[in-house]
Amino acid sequence: MLGAVGGHLSRRVWRHQLSRRMLRLADESPLEVLLEREVGVPVREGNDIDLIENGRVFDAIEEEIRGARETIHISEFLWMGEGDPSERIGRAILERRRGVACRILIDWFGSLKFDRALEQRLRASGVELRRHTPWPDPFRVNHRRIFVFDGRRAYVGGFGIWKSWLGDGIAGDGGEGEWRDTAARVRGPIVWDLQLAFDHAWQHEGGEPLPANAYPRLRGGGRIRAAVVASSPAWARTTSAARMYYALIASAKRRLYIANSYFVPERSLQDLLIAQARNGVDVRILAPGDHHDVPIVHAGQRRTYDRLLAGGVRIWEYAASMMHAKTLVVDDAAVIGSTNMDSQSLSFLWEASVVAHAPALASRLADRFMVDLERSDEILPREWASRPLRMKFEQRVAGLAEAWL
Repeated sequence: MLGAVGGHLSRRVWRHQLSRRMLRLADESPLEVLLEREVGVPVREGNDIDLIENGRVFDAIEEEIRGARETIHISEFLWMGEGDPSERIGRAILERRRGVACRILIDWFGSLKFDRALEQRLRASGVELRRHTPWPDPFRVNHRRIFVFDGRRAYVGGFGIWKSWLGDGIAGDGGEGEWRDTAARVRGPIVWDLQLAFDHAWQHEGGEPLPANAYPRLRGGGRIRAAVVASSPAWARTTSAARMYYALIASAKRRLYIANSYFVPERSLQDLLIAQARNGVDVRILAPGDHHDVPIVHAGQRRTYDRLLAGGVRIWEYAASMMHAKTLVVDDAAVIGSTNMDSQSLSFLWEASVVAHAPALASRLADRFMVDLERSDEILPREWASRPLRMKFEQRVAGLAEAWL
């Protein structure tokens, strides 16, 4: 327990220093320099990135599986249940072209209810399937969603292979049945980095290094400069996921649109958002509303509102269903991936996000953000101050678990 508290305090100190450093450096250096020097990831030219909304991601993935000619690599935090989409994706893998190698890495916790009958059929067909194990630390789960096909095309996002991601994110079962999410289809040199991230995690669980055909020579025919931030846990210091978010927020000059499903920023990140709002940046947060799958995290999210609203940050809660996206628009840059804005993602979890300097892509993501705001309720300071006592009590209770939310 003392070690956990000590780690939490150490992280708070490091991130306070990180916040101040990034604000200072962002005045002198462009975002791409911050990504390479401060986050430690290469920014590569020549990529293409397309947005895929909600359940349409399963159409794209099924097509990729059936079209793959050499390798299929899947790292998925949450894959469970029978029926669509698990059965659909599993059937496509079972019916893949002859000779196509398939490696699947699922998380022990997120995929606890993985269909055992499907697992047997997959293994019998030659699929190598491994689990990210809970030892030595069960909190350090693999939260990544990385799908790579033939080493040439890849997908990232926040989606799981589960019925909640079917549909359009706005309908079904009174808003409970279909979650709102955004994924990205990637082609170009950064597919190499996503393949490396899969390779590293695969070997971490005892798998052999990927063969040479997993890394074909890629032509950079696209127009987007982008980077992959594949983060792994760091108990007391700052992860690359944390450095990514601090660098992105500090670099904003005009707009900062954050859609995040588990939005529980610690105090130094709140301070950074407030500083940017006071500097004239249009800072908007879109977080889940009453449709939320983890009540204590929801209370922790709402616990941050008082400071953020007082600091000029605008906040909306998505009303149509559970909002599960993890996207960011920073001026002309866009971010899509699995990384939440909470202590779990920024300290304990394996995560993967793509950061792209792409005005057209950022514009499309900003347009989608504005559509989502139309299906959301803005949290206004005066109304929030008069919220029920029950909600205030829940937020105080959530504060006791702040280090782990």
